Amino acid sequence: MTLRRLAVVTTLALAPSLAGAATPPCAPCAGIEVSDPFAALAPLAATPPLAEDAVLYVAWEAELDGTASPAAAHALAGAGATPWIRLRFRTPGPLLGNVEALEQELEAAATLAASRPERIRYEIAWTPAGADEATPPSAREYAYLVKRAAVALSGVDPDARILAGPLPADASWLEELYGEETAAYLDGATFEPASAERLAEAVAAVVAADPGSEPVLVRAPLPTPRADLLAEAARASAAGFAATLFSDEAFDPGDLAPLKLLADEFQGDLSLDRSTAPTGAREAWSFVRGSDLALRVIAAAPAGADELALRFPDPQLKDAVRVIAEPRSEVPLASARRTADALLVPIADPAPVEVLRVERASIEELEGIAEEVTVATDRQMPVEEILRRLQAFEDGQSRRLRHYQAVNATTLRFQAAAGVQAVEATFEGEVFVRQGQPFDWAWQNFYLNGVKWRGKSIPEIPLIQPEKAAAMPLEILFSKEYRYELSGTETIDGRDCWVVDFEPNVPAGGKGLYRGRVWVDREIYARVRTRAVQLGLEGEVLSNEETMEYTPIDAAGAPAPWTVSSFILPLRTVGQQLLSAFNTAVVVEKEVNLTQVVVNGPEFDARRDAVFASEATMVRDTDQGLRYLVPDEQGGGRVVKEGYDTGKLFLLGGVFYDDSLDYPLPLAGVNYIDLAFRAPERQLNAFFGGVLGIVNYADPRFLGSKLDLGVDVFGFAIKTSDQLYRDEVERPLEEVRERPARVTFNLGFPIGNFVKISTDYQLAWTQYFRADDTADDFVLPQDNLTQRLGLGIQFARSGYRLNLRGAWHDRSDWEFWGLPGNEEFDPQQKDYLTWEASASKNWYFSKFRKLGVELNWSGGRDLDRFSKYQFGFFGGNRVHGYQIGKVRAEEALAAHLTYGFEIGNLLRLDAVGDAAWATDEVSGLDRELLAGVGLQGIFMGPWETLISLDVGTPVAGPDDGISVYLVFLKLFD
Repeated sequence: MTLRRLAVVTTLALAPSLAGAATPPCAPCAGIEVSDPFAALAPLAATPPLAEDAVLYVAWEAELDGTASPAAAHALAGAGATPWIRLRFRTPGPLLGNVEALEQELEAAATLAASRPERIRYEIAWTPAGADEATPPSAREYAYLVKRAAVALSGVDPDARILAGPLPADASWLEELYGEETAAYLDGATFEPASAERLAEAVAAVVAADPGSEPVLVRAPLPTPRADLLAEAARASAAGFAATLFSDEAFDPGDLAPLKLLADEFQGDLSLDRSTAPTGAREAWSFVRGSDLALRVIAAAPAGADELALRFPDPQLKDAVRVIAEPRSEVPLASARRTADALLVPIADPAPVEVLRVERASIEELEGIAEEVTVATDRQMPVEEILRRLQAFEDGQSRRLRHYQAVNATTLRFQAAAGVQAVEATFEGEVFVRQGQPFDWAWQNFYLNGVKWRGKSIPEIPLIQPEKAAAMPLEILFSKEYRYELSGTETIDGRDCWVVDFEPNVPAGGKGLYRGRVWVDREIYARVRTRAVQLGLEGEVLSNEETMEYTPIDAAGAPAPWTVSSFILPLRTVGQQLLSAFNTAVVVEKEVNLTQVVVNGPEFDARRDAVFASEATMVRDTDQGLRYLVPDEQGGGRVVKEGYDTGKLFLLGGVFYDDSLDYPLPLAGVNYIDLAFRAPERQLNAFFGGVLGIVNYADPRFLGSKLDLGVDVFGFAIKTSDQLYRDEVERPLEEVRERPARVTFNLGFPIGNFVKISTDYQLAWTQYFRADDTADDFVLPQDNLTQRLGLGIQFARSGYRLNLRGAWHDRSDWEFWGLPGNEEFDPQQKDYLTWEASASKNWYFSKFRKLGVELNWSGGRDLDRFSKYQFGFFGGNRVHGYQIGKVRAEEALAAHLTYGFEIGNLLRLDAVGDAAWATDEVSGLDRELLAGVGLQGIFMGPWETLISLDVGTPVAGPDDGISVYLVFLKLFD
């Protein structure tokens, strides 16, 4: 075995992995361009017919005005040819300024391709209306057209091969075109005849940008005599072209004879082998077959030669056969002979162009070597190709899916950064989605913590939502907003998936772009799952993360297999948002479920009209997000409501009681909330209820920055009891009554998408009073103003919440207090430190069931009776049933457990269990267990009121009382 032949074997073994799947199954390949494709049917059917795997292109041009038909493509494919349609787009530029015209041409192209002719090739040509075909269009504009057209075509016919052209033989123009990431959308590029130097530069530019591409020479002039087209095809192949299309407007059936010969003889895994090209001809080209290393040869005889003496520089070649086009025949060349270093093949009376078959000796040996050097690889598909196939699948589905309707149940679960308490709001109703239009959604049912709203209509509430992204990932965009990276493969719900990561290619500030991951099915290239975090948000929504789960269904909404004929829709979405609301980081868990889906149903319009005519509250997805759809008083139907009343007034009343109060404390007042107070996004909450006043003001985007600034004001006119418990005995002689008021200035800043740092400065005024049983010689603490400087950090993701907080406190005055000789007083306690840590998680189940768990740890330094942690209703470590001020501790570890459920959508109940292990040296507590149980409920009352109840009682520890909190709320439109 010679080194040269070993190199041939190695090259052929490596060729499939180096060139990829784009290499055509022939070399050289050729075809004709005709004006009437039906004219080629008869000569194709004539004897001899094309071999089964032969490749002979028949190309023609189609206008995208709705008149083109796929009939010729099917007929030619049936006759054994490979149809090639040049799709002529004429949408004027700029394309984004003529979207409607472009969409019409894309629809025409997709309709033409929908019948999926076998072995079809599509060439994307663009001549803007009124432009000169000879003047190349903008490369950037053309790249956008290529992506849109390629996706539209492969979306309805994944097997179609797509080429761009004819392209200008201009290397700089081509670099700009492929710089727009078009390689993944194309199987090749076409060029018209030009100088050899320019064509060579063009082919080099294409191959450099896309090594697997098929450069094709089109509109090549048909040579005379016709047999010369064999040499022209070979010459083009040697120049780097995968195929040559000869222009044959005045079609002659005889023109197909040499092309049929070329297609039959040069099919399969052939590659140009310059080392075995024979001498003795004017020009000659050898093509070696990978399976057996035999040759197919095209040799051009010198003009007027009586004999053609070919010399092949390989002594193991043998058995040369001459193949004649008309009439088709095979002539063994018995005069061929082998020498020590060559094969000599004389041909008497040669034709202008000869076609030879030359066999090779020692095939078994060569196959053994070939097996030794065969390269086995698990080919990783380029990420651009994965995206192109994904886009093609979704484009194809969008052309099948005209509209669908479903029942959308969206649940929003509002939770503070710490604690297990949550408000769960579910909006349920029919949603109507029409392709290319915003969806309309009716709120026909509303559930608050599982309790169904019984009013005539669901009230319009402020719509807090993240701003729309300037560009969505995985779509075809005119600009490069995102970059993509293949992360590997993974199995999701039994589907083998490509895993593709994406992130903004440009700074995301102010654009709301996404960073995330998409799982793409490796068989049909549909989305299986998408997870994304929105970046660069600028409103009160600090972060937004969503995971969408895709499910195959049929037109009736029933489960379907993962096939291209099924409809793959995101039937379930889960997510989390972090809001800055009234100086608090509020975690909103979101869950969306689509059920009762009907695709392309005949009742879509009628049902939509009926819902429009109902009293249901409706919203529409607009460019600015969800907006209310209200009845049009003039023309009927519904129109988008521009803006909405950001302020809402509530009537609130109720009663609170625990053993620290002499009598039940009545609460009655009004609560006003405005989410755009005097300026967009500024928030105001004000409650005035006689003895209680609370005001919260917040600016989530202070001076246009990410800082949120706010103020909280709290005042309580009723004196509460601060009782003392020491050594398991209540000390009534040391009871003190307190009246608090405070103002807090808050400042917060988000870090990333799941963390927020907050700081605050508080001024708290506390007045102290004697109780009925306070000893006469008991010295009351001085009324004082306490400063607090606090720092906290909150983390929230996937329902898990972590909260760390510390604060420094300093009293304005702090002198002796208590009974004479009180050893608890320490002047060093004028200032003190507190710190807390908590972790919590809620789990949600069907039918509005919820399980919540929270752990807290609290501690401090230099704490005294009036600064220690308490466990009453308003304490941060609440134990159900414990009264305000009864028990206090320097350190506490607490656990809270809740389980909630609804009864017939009428009543919501939450069973609560609290436990705290309290330590306080003065009180004699050493990890003393304080435990309480409670029951919380909510239900609808008369006049569209919501009634909430919270009852608790201690079950372990020094307290044995009861706490009751009852409140009703009425919303005024």
